[in-house]
Amino acid sequence: MKAKILLINLAFCAILSSCSYWEGILKEADPTKGLSAAQIYGEGKAFLDVEDYPNAIKYFDILEARYPFGIYSTQSMLDLVYASYQSNLKDEAIVNADRFIRLYPNHPNVSYAYYLRALANFDKGQNFLTKIFAQDPSKYDVSKLRASFDDFSIVINKFPKSKYAKDSRNRLLYIKNMMAKNELYIAKYYVKRQAYIAAIERVKYLLTNYNGTPSTEEALLILIEGYNYLGMNDLASDTARVLKENYPDYRIENRNGVIIAEKEIKIEKKVVMEKSDSSSWFRFLNIYNYF
Repeated sequence: MKAKILLINLAFCAILSSCSYWEGILKEADPTKGLSAAQIYGEGKAFLDVEDYPNAIKYFDILEARYPFGIYSTQSMLDLVYASYQSNLKDEAIVNADRFIRLYPNHPNVSYAYYLRALANFDKGQNFLTKIFAQDPSKYDVSKLRASFDDFSIVINKFPKSKYAKDSRNRLLYIKNMMAKNELYIAKYYVKRQAYIAAIERVKYLLTNYNGTPSTEEALLILIEGYNYLGMNDLASDTARVLKENYPDYRIENRNGVIIAEKEIKIEKKVVMEKSDSSSWFRFLNIYNYF
């Protein structure tokens, strides 16, 4: 009985050792074994240059794990953010950017980390529907756009002379317009439900934070409608005056205590010239047409 148990144990050990043996044979050899930090970074950068982002991420991860300190590790962290962003790994890019900003807040290229983090949040704000069907992103969740707005604002305010400032400023204008449209979209929904107090509060928030955007005109009209509905004629009149000052094409009337704002339609006169052709000139020059 003891010999049988011993034989079973020996067979079990043989199976385990054979498994580990085959695992060692089939295991892929480490291509970075014996390489210095500079060599590992060079390999990762070469993959990054040819846009092989998965392999670039692999080498940069190995570099950080094996050589956590030094100039190559620091640079690899920034390159890792970029490679993750280009691989559509937006969450990983944001996490890596946050880590770099936390560890190296005074690094000369920290503006690049803020910029990449803003781009990752900006792209996360574009969901599947907005990309495939070209839907208006203002009708969906804009929390990621707000996060990117904050990051782009940091780039402009803290690093106004950086090469990322111009693009950040342009994206800020776009994001501001989208967030204003989102507030307007919600306010219009409240109007449909006749929840005018909620609509007025949304419009007030829009005018306070996103004034001067294309949504301002329609927002003021909703504000007038809401004040009329609630019987606040003085506030409706004040809002109409603001509308008239900023958009002179409107005509404001007080109809039995209700403020009406109507846009005047200007009709431009067009002078239509008769197109000349050879036949008309022939008729003009033919003297027999005058007899």
